[in-house]
Amino acid sequence: MNKLVFIGDLTPYLAETAGKRKKQYERLLEQADRYQTVVLPDVHPKESTTYMGIAIVNLALAYRLSGEARYLKEAKRFMNAVLSYEKWGNAHLVNVDLSASWILFGLSLGYDWLKNDLSEEERARVSQKISRHAGIIYEYKKDTYGKGWSTNFYQNHNWINMTGLAAAGYALAGEDENASVYTEEAKNNFARVFSYLAEDGSNYEGVPYWRYGGMWLFVYAHLLKIQEGTDYFKTSSYLKNTFYYRLYQSCGDLKQQLNFGDSHDRYSGHPACVYYKTAAEYGDGFAQTFGNLVTDEFLMEEAANSKIKPGILPEAAFEFLWYDPEVEEKDLSLLPKVRYFEDLGLLSIRENWSRDSKVFTIKCGYPGGKKQWMTGFKLLREEGLDCLSLSHHHPDNLSYLFARGSEYLTCEDGYNRNIMPDHHNVILADGLLTDASDVNDVYVKSVKMRMEQEGEAFDEMEYGGRVTHMEEDGSVVVYRGETSGIYPKALEMKEVSRLFFTDGLTFWVFADVCRSEKPHRYQLISNTDREAEEVEKNSFRYPMDTGTVSYRVFSDKEIKAKQYGQEVVSVMTTQEPDKVCKTSIKTLAMESASMEKEQIFFECFTFEEENTEVLWTDSVLTVKHGDKKYDFSWGPFPENSNKDVTPVRIRVCGQGGAVKEYLA
Repeated sequence: MNKLVFIGDLTPYLAETAGKRKKQYERLLEQADRYQTVVLPDVHPKESTTYMGIAIVNLALAYRLSGEARYLKEAKRFMNAVLSYEKWGNAHLVNVDLSASWILFGLSLGYDWLKNDLSEEERARVSQKISRHAGIIYEYKKDTYGKGWSTNFYQNHNWINMTGLAAAGYALAGEDENASVYTEEAKNNFARVFSYLAEDGSNYEGVPYWRYGGMWLFVYAHLLKIQEGTDYFKTSSYLKNTFYYRLYQSCGDLKQQLNFGDSHDRYSGHPACVYYKTAAEYGDGFAQTFGNLVTDEFLMEEAANSKIKPGILPEAAFEFLWYDPEVEEKDLSLLPKVRYFEDLGLLSIRENWSRDSKVFTIKCGYPGGKKQWMTGFKLLREEGLDCLSLSHHHPDNLSYLFARGSEYLTCEDGYNRNIMPDHHNVILADGLLTDASDVNDVYVKSVKMRMEQEGEAFDEMEYGGRVTHMEEDGSVVVYRGETSGIYPKALEMKEVSRLFFTDGLTFWVFADVCRSEKPHRYQLISNTDREAEEVEKNSFRYPMDTGTVSYRVFSDKEIKAKQYGQEVVSVMTTQEPDKVCKTSIKTLAMESASMEKEQIFFECFTFEEENTEVLWTDSVLTVKHGDKKYDFSWGPFPENSNKDVTPVRIRVCGQGGAVKEYLA
């Protein structure tokens, strides 16, 4: 058997190009054909060259499957281009970061797959180039161990760079005395990575970086399984569950994503190859359905709108290799409409699985997720490794997103290097949320400031947020998060909590509680795509294409409204400083009319077609919808056992006078 790196035996794949894998094969050839019109610069361009590496993979596989000489010719053209560049990468971490590693990965696979079709001189040139750059990356990792991507075990740079090094090691086996050093280094690195990932599959960076960097966890796991038989798909709960993180962070239309974290756009979310790999490894029919949906319907729209490069089209080779035609599709409507990811404190709810569904998501947790937060400080104390890098995780505790069909109501700030407190749908005290603002990595900067303030008294478990209540009862969902620990100590906050209640997303209510030792002006930030229209005092409407949404705010103290616009503009990569990401935000801030130590707010979102009645009487919020009445009030209540948050009671009166109570 002619065993190929990353593939193994090619024979079964060859037998299925006209049958079970015909659709994936045709897509691979279409992608290979696109490269014929790509002009390759004589000198390394001042931009990312990641596309060159994956092009070699697609072209080499297209040639091995079809036997058509034009694909071999194109593969050699791309290989010769990267061979001609002395350095790989531009502006930042040249030779030792993403562009270099994508090229190293692609060149290594291309070398292995095409070796018999290369002349002796060509083989020598390619082998020497792979050896040279693998050595550079390896030495850089050793020299920088303990800082940067070398030990950023939770970040895409580590995953991509180490996968490139591993591929080089396997391709150079028997040719370079350091080949096994590279593969062992990668194995040791990923042993840590997979043990540190959240078991529930959630990703702190948000969907765009999940699709860009998280894909490489699957790439490496597949590479190691083929080459050595070590199977992380059997042992990693993250790999098994992370598809559902992605699925439940989908917009109503399923083609856009809910954009927590650094989001270049709302379309960078679909690595169909990962869905196919999930289906293949776990017999998951839901993942198979989603993969087919993307390749059949969303492929070109994602390619046209996504700002993350190389993007979805060049992943054709992975789709072909990872697709398992034996896995039967399952209808997404068979899935629960609610999913909770404990590590991030992330709740996701869908009205249904139709493409015009309402969807809602809210989060409250530790920076990077609880497991990363605890692991990071453990590694810092025990090994001196500073591996927390949270620049793609925005300070968004208690922030929420709502969309309907293809239309967003509330939004996030997108890709942002200068994050401000009011860029998220959060609760502010005197305009503040975290110790630091107007910087890239707000959480890490804030924590370092806090550690300097408190010294040995610093306790990382007091910093961050936590979900104090999560309950699902039929169509009713009650969720509550508390996050006073992230506010600057000087504010002396005792409680900043948000309770969320809904009954099937026919409406939803927030109960927001702010308590401090000092008086503050509290603000509820609501960032939306469309500007709010004021109906009456503290009452607004959003005239959306999918149906008007009403927003009303009540409080035990006087409140007032303020509206303004914001525009976030950020460079997405130092390799291409002229390309920026812009996000326009319409901000509505509901705030205390005067300085208060304690204040409670009730926010109520209703939909025009639902004919919902909202009343505020004697500090009790009443919502009437259909044959049910919902009363919201706050404590103290003697039966409440949670002393960390002010108790909120919801009494639901149904048909016939039946009463159900929720206390959170």
